[in-house]
Amino acid sequence: MCEESRKVLKKIFKVIPGPYWGLFSMIASSLGVIIAVSMTPNYSMNHMMSYLGTSPGALIFNLGMILAGLFTLVFCLYLAPILKSKNVKAGIHRTALVFAILFCIFYTLVGAVPAVANTYLVFIHGLIAMICLICGSIYKTLFAYMMLKSEKFLKLHTFSALIVAFIEVVFLLTWIPLIEWMMVFAINYWIFIVSFYFFNKKEL
Repeated sequence: MCEESRKVLKKIFKVIPGPYWGLFSMIASSLGVIIAVSMTPNYSMNHMMSYLGTSPGALIFNLGMILAGLFTLVFCLYLAPILKSKNVKAGIHRTALVFAILFCIFYTLVGAVPAVANTYLVFIHGLIAMICLICGSIYKTLFAYMMLKSEKFLKLHTFSALIVAFIEVVFLLTWIPLIEWMMVFAINYWIFIVSFYFFNKKEL
């Protein structure tokens, strides 16, 4: 990141500390799903979550996805300088950050381009989701590696990130709805434990 970007982020984090953005992401994602499910009587875990993007609760679900993606982006930018370590090569750190940003962008696009009853849009939505999963599994694996090399993180953070990355890969290969639910829960859990851990720490 350039110096100007760092200054802007520091100003943002003085108003709303970095860990809050992780919680905002988790809350936006969870509420979007819960409210959309409650507004869709015929929905079950046998359906893909994308179904909620065209359900009676579509507006809430898609908005939740968009906000979660944006909040996660800010949270990843908060974690970026904390993850820097003399034990980690700069190239690995930069690569992890690039894939984290790409994940957040495509996560947001998943909500912005729902799988409506249109062959073209369904294809675009599926492609976006696939790229999102690939970027997600890569950045979480690299984050896990950097967390392992740093004394600022717990082993729980490292192993949780690896578990999330593994579930993302499994879902990418199977597209089983139940695994998608496990994946979303695992992502929110990982974001929560990392956010909560840094509440009383002054890393930036």
